[in-house]
Amino acid sequence: MNELLLICLAYLIGSIPTAVWVSKSIFGIDIRDYGSGNSGATNTFRVLGSKWGSLVMIVDVVKGVVATSLYILMPTYLSNELLRTNFMIGLGLAAVIGHIFPIWASFRGGKG
Repeated sequence: MNELLLICLAYLIGSIPTAVWVSKSIFGIDIRDYGSGNSGATNTFRVLGSKWGSLVMIVDVVKGVVATSLYILMPTYLSNELLRTNFMIGLGLAAVIGHIFPIWASFRGGKG
């Protein structure tokens, strides 16, 4: 049960639409309306430039690290390396699915 909650939390972390929030708050545009139409770092590089593309990429990497580190909250996974690795893969996949289909951005996200 707790594992399912953490996987849902990893999805929500991955769902944070960094490129959309940056483009709307700083430039007043929706990044998904320009370039390739994706809300990922590559499209942000193309449309907003390397400074903002780098910021989005770094935040997206941090989202993945935080999501896969959620295993720390479950003591079972601290002592068993195989279970920990499998659970971290599940958390990472949930974060990637969240990045591709973000609940916070009408399920229109990046390419993962």
